[in-house]
Amino acid sequence: MKSRIGIALMILLVSAALMAQRPGGSRAPSQSSTRQSQPRTSTRSRITQQQRDRLRVQATGQQRQQYQLGSQSMDRARTQVRDMARTTSGSAFNADQARQQRDQLREQLQTMQQQNEQVMHGFNTQQRAAVEQRSRVMQQTQDRINTRMKNMDEELAKSNPNRERIVEQARNMERDMNEYQRQYRSMGEDLSLRNQ
Repeated sequence: MKSRIGIALMILLVSAALMAQRPGGSRAPSQSSTRQSQPRTSTRSRITQQQRDRLRVQATGQQRQQYQLGSQSMDRARTQVRDMARTTSGSAFNADQARQQRDQLREQLQTMQQQNEQVMHGFNTQQRAAVEQRSRVMQQTQDRINTRMKNMDEELAKSNPNRERIVEQARNMERDMNEYQRQYRSMGEDLSLRNQ
């Protein structure tokens, strides 16, 4: 009699174990919640690790200050090129006025590029590595801006410059400046350079 009860108990235990292993079988709540929470925990760990990586490239006060100066000079250059696009597109186009605006724009662009070079030169090795790809895109955009400036110079050097070509260069330059600023701001966020 005792052996029959023992066999019945063993069958019951084996059945319960098999049911727990099946996908449709009922599992104990603690096992289920533990298994389901494991992926979430590892995801949380990765996010935390990414945040730690970002915090490791914290900027110094001097770098933040240089970044702000670069941002201000960029705003001035963007305003200048936008003003030039607006005034040269008007019906009362004046070549001499356009040349003056071009000269002011050139000064603003030179200041902006010098400020941004100082920002980049102030980075340590880890910071440079963190923004390497973004820096490459910024350099390409800056090269386009310089090419547009050269094209504008060539047009304004003519005795009777073509207004439409100047407007086109100014608008394209404004578009490039907007892209450059987007990259610059993202770089500032990547390295915690922007004011919070």
